[in-house]
Amino acid sequence: MSATAVTAPPRKRSVARTPGERSAKAMRPWVVLASLAFMVVLWHVVSALAGDNKSGEAMVPTIIDIGGSVDRFADYWRGGLGVEATRTGGDITFMGVVLGFAYNVGLSMLRLLAGLILGIGVGIGLAVCVSWSRVLRDIFTLPGHFARMLPLLAMVPLFSLWFGNTEHGSVLFVAFTSFALTFAIALTAIGNVASYYAQFAQSLGASPARTYLEVVLPAALPQLRAGILLAVGFGWSAVIASEYLGQEYGLGHIVQNAEFFGRTNLLALVALITLVLAAVSLWAASRALDWATRWAE
Repeated sequence: MSATAVTAPPRKRSVARTPGERSAKAMRPWVVLASLAFMVVLWHVVSALAGDNKSGEAMVPTIIDIGGSVDRFADYWRGGLGVEATRTGGDITFMGVVLGFAYNVGLSMLRLLAGLILGIGVGIGLAVCVSWSRVLRDIFTLPGHFARMLPLLAMVPLFSLWFGNTEHGSVLFVAFTSFALTFAIALTAIGNVASYYAQFAQSLGASPARTYLEVVLPAALPQLRAGILLAVGFGWSAVIASEYLGQEYGLGHIVQNAEFFGRTNLLALVALITLVLAAVSLWAASRALDWATRWAE
């Protein structure tokens, strides 16, 4: 009688985990909640120690102070749609708060969007035109990096002197900042495309112009991602700064007015709103760029 060989199932090898994976696995929900609770308590302790300013507002506003300043948005509604502006004697109402919030946030978002489209479009377009020639690319690389190193926020007063408190002044400042950030990165991205991409395309019969437009530029798009996201994130700082000097409505005007009257709670509220809007903008831009570069590994 022959014995039947019984083989034991292979033993699973233990996979070594990295410290990051172990720390992420060790993170429990109660740890996150405890961390948030600690930050909130520390926040309120710092607020109590900091005291009040000359206007009677907390130097470091608490969550309750920030929540209580929401109704101040009614002061920044220009009037209409059945809701009278508070500056002309109207009362603070729920609809006034909603309309004031939507109007000022909407204006800032429109200025930001117009500036980003203009600045990023011109920056990438000019880089595409310049990069067609290696000589031109070498000539414009230094000025492009020089523009990127300018103290952009410090140039807001200069734009205010040039354009005053006009809409196109705010839009052009946002456009200038986004142009300065994307132009140099676009030049570098196009210059970093490996030469064998163009060589393969031309060996298959593609003309130099078609190779540049259909091979080189798409290959540079993944490297352009960082410049575009940087322009979107910094664009919110630019639009707030441009509205700070002279604009009658917008989040920047609210910041200027709140600083003048020492309303730190309203300042903190606008900062939180801007933070949320910037995060949403970056998420949307990142998703759009993911779709545009879905072919890249």
